[in-house]
Order: sequence, then C-alpha cells, then structure tokens
Amino acid sequence: MSFRVRISIIMTVLVSLLFSVGSTIIIHRSYMTSLDREEREAVDSLQMVNSVFRLSYESSGKLGEDQLLRILRSLGTYKTSSDVFLLYKDDVLIYGNFQNIDMDIDLDNLINENDDEEGISVNYAFTDGTLRYIISSTSIYIGNEIYIICICRDISSVVEMRERLYSIFVKSFFIALFVTTIVSRLLSILVVKPLKNLTKATREIADGNLSYRSDIHSNDEVGALSRDFDTMADKLQENMDLLKEAAEEKDRFMGAFTHELKTPMTSIIGYAELLRTQDLEEEDRQDALEYIYSESKRLESMSLKLLQLFVSDKDKPEFKEVSPKEMVEDIVVHLKPTLEEQNIDITCETQEGRTYLEPALVRTLIINLIDNSRKAMDKKGLINVTQKMVPEGVTFSITDNGKGMPKEAIEHVTEAFYRVDKSRSRAQGGAGLGLALVSKIVELHEGAIDIASEIGQGTSVTVTLKNMNHFQEIEDETLNEPADKENAEV
Repeated sequence: MSFRVRISIIMTVLVSLLFSVGSTIIIHRSYMTSLDREEREAVDSLQMVNSVFRLSYESSGKLGEDQLLRILRSLGTYKTSSDVFLLYKDDVLIYGNFQNIDMDIDLDNLINENDDEEGISVNYAFTDGTLRYIISSTSIYIGNEIYIICICRDISSVVEMRERLYSIFVKSFFIALFVTTIVSRLLSILVVKPLKNLTKATREIADGNLSYRSDIHSNDEVGALSRDFDTMADKLQENMDLLKEAAEEKDRFMGAFTHELKTPMTSIIGYAELLRTQDLEEEDRQDALEYIYSESKRLESMSLKLLQLFVSDKDKPEFKEVSPKEMVEDIVVHLKPTLEEQNIDITCETQEGRTYLEPALVRTLIINLIDNSRKAMDKKGLINVTQKMVPEGVTFSITDNGKGMPKEAIEHVTEAFYRVDKSRSRAQGGAGLGLALVSKIVELHEGAIDIASEIGQGTSVTVTLKNMNHFQEIEDETLNEPADKENAEV
C-alpha cells in the first residue's frame, strides 16, 4: 500500500470517527436535555395541581372527591397541551381526559411508590417499544381513602426530533465521508509530491546523474530534508569532480612519468648497446659515455625529486624555530659562484625575524625556485631573492628577468612533469618536478603561492608560509604526556 493511500485512509477514518462520536454526543446530550426539560415541566404541572387542591381546601375547609373531580375536569378542559390528567381511587381509574390521547395505553402499571421529598414520582411510558409519555404522579389522602393523581405528558415530539437528528446525521456523515475522501486524496497528493521529487532525485543520483537536484522550496520538514539532500548532492558532486580530477591528474602523471623514463632509457640502452657491440673510436666512445652519464644523472635527479614529493606527502614534518634571513643568505652565498659561471647575478634582500618552519623543506623550496629562474635564462640575467616577515609568518619572493611564460601555463606549472619549454628544460636536466615539490611544501606550511609572469619580461614567484608554532606546541604536549602521567603516578 502506497504512502499516499495510507494518508487518505487514515484521514478518512479519523474524520469519520471524530464526526460520528461528536455528532452522537451532541444528539444524545440534546435529547437528554429535552427529556429533563419535559420531566421538570411534568413535575411543575403536578405541583400546580397540588397547589390548586391546597387552595381549595384552605378556602372551603374541606376537600372531597367531588371537588377533586371538578378541579381536574376544569384543568383538563382548560389545558391546551397534550397533558392527560388521571385520578385513581383504590387502584381504580375514576377520571381521565382521554380525548387528548391518540392511542390506547395501559396506565395501570404506571403508579410508582418511589416518590421524592414532595411525594411526586416520575415514570416513562412506552408505546410499541418507543418512549411516548412522561408520567408524574402523587398521592392525596382524604379521610381513610387514597387518591392517586397522574399527569401524562406526551414527549413523542422529543423522540421524533432525535430521530430527525439521527437521519440528518446519517446523511451528513456520508456527505462528510465523501468530501473527506476527496480532500484527503488531494492533500495526500500535495504531501507526497515533494517526496516523489526527492525519490526521483535519489534515483537520478544513484544512476550517475550527479547534477540532478530535488529543488523543493518549502519551509517544512520536507523542505529542510530537500535542502540537506541537495547540499549532500553538491558535496558528492564536488567530491566526484575532485576524484575525477585526481584520476585525470594521476593519468597525466603516469603518462608524463612513463615518457620521462622512456626517452633517457631508450638513449641509454641504445648507446650501451652500441658500446657493447661496436668498436668505436675514442671520441665517439667518449661522447656515448658522456650522454649515458648525463641521462643517468637526469634520471637520478628526477628520482630524488619524486622521493622528496613522496616523503613530504607521507612523513610528519618537524617544525623548528629558524631565522629565514640566515637561511636565504646562506643559500645565496652557496649558489652565487655556480650562477656566476653561467653569467647570472643573484641578489637578496632580507629581514630580521624568527618563525617556526621545516628547515630542510624550506631550503629545498628556495633552491628549486632559484633553479627554475636559472633555467629561464638564455643569456646574462638577474635573480633577486626577497624575504620579509609578515604577521602570519614569512614571505619569499624570487624574481628573474628571464623568458617568462604565457598566462595559460601559469595554472599548470605546479603539476608534476609539466614544462613550459620541454626541449629547453630537458636539455638543462629538468623533469618538471620543481614547482610541484614547491607547491607541496607550501601546502604543508598552510601557505599560498602566487606566480606572475610575462613573456620576455621575466617571472616573479611569491610564497607565503605560515608560522607553524601551534603545531610545534601540540607536538611538545604530546611528547610530554608520558612524563606527566608518570609524575602523576609517582
């Protein structure tokens, strides 16, 4: 059974039950109220008769059977209602205005001795199993004789009113049942429609359509569920895009890595085979050995860079308090002779200060950036290294006046094995891993890297590294925990 059908059935049953119980209670209370009113009027009528008898007795000083009959005949003739006056003497009916009764009834069993404080008893009379009369009765003693006076009040109108109300109730019930069924059907459609949209969205996403959204706009729980579902779908699509991008990047990496291995290995194998099978002249033999050596060194360099990438990604860095100024100046001093041999000048501008960094990784970062600037030089060039202390940590800027690179290449230069000028980089021993390693080191320091370049004007790379003091504090606390626990136990 569908959820929509269950809602319709529940609403129909609930409304029917409430309508039936409510209507039954109202009809019953109305009927009982009418009976109570008729009963009070019957008692009041009998009390009035008693009052007339008492006044007649007080005025004449005596009260006999003839006076009783005269008074009852007078009241029975005067009364315009359906009340019937009866007078019994020794259980024998001696008077009754039966002209107001439209059917024969047995009145002999209506005398009840269960009187109230005023000597009045009330009973009900049935005709053909249907309540028809309210009978109020009282006893009067005249000498040694007992007279019983009864007043019969016709309440068939009350019973008929109840039957009419029940008839109206039955008709109203079926009308309400029909209306409730239609309304509940419409309401269930409105309630279930968002859930159907949500179900469709779930199936679409399960089938791989990650861009599909439930798009339900309401302020109820279903709307909140829809918004949470769409947020989840957005996150899922974002994660899938990231996975897809990572897979594509992995494929590019493997393709580039295979290519980088295949080219030198082919040359090495070729020259080695030539040396192994042919008798070459000394000059040719030396050229072959030099080529094998240079390609082997390039493979070694690439292997070391890949190892650094792997280690930086897997090992937990150890941050220490260092002076970035001393680090930059030391690197520049050691690289300056080598760069001058290539007709490249290098200068540095530094600033005093100390911060928490991973020294070995930061040195690798600076050296790789300087080496990239070196590879961008075809003639006399200039490299400037600037180090500044900033509130969040330290910045390093390496600027050169080399060949520069196009804007579309800037977003790819941090990818492994990517090279703007593949032939030039390979000739200089590059494998396109320098900036990939720089990017990983920046990520470990929660920093940022900014690259600006123009063709023919040069390139400027600015790296910001955060002060990693909070990581060092956490590590120190972790290292001190066993000692603290040991002291506590002691």
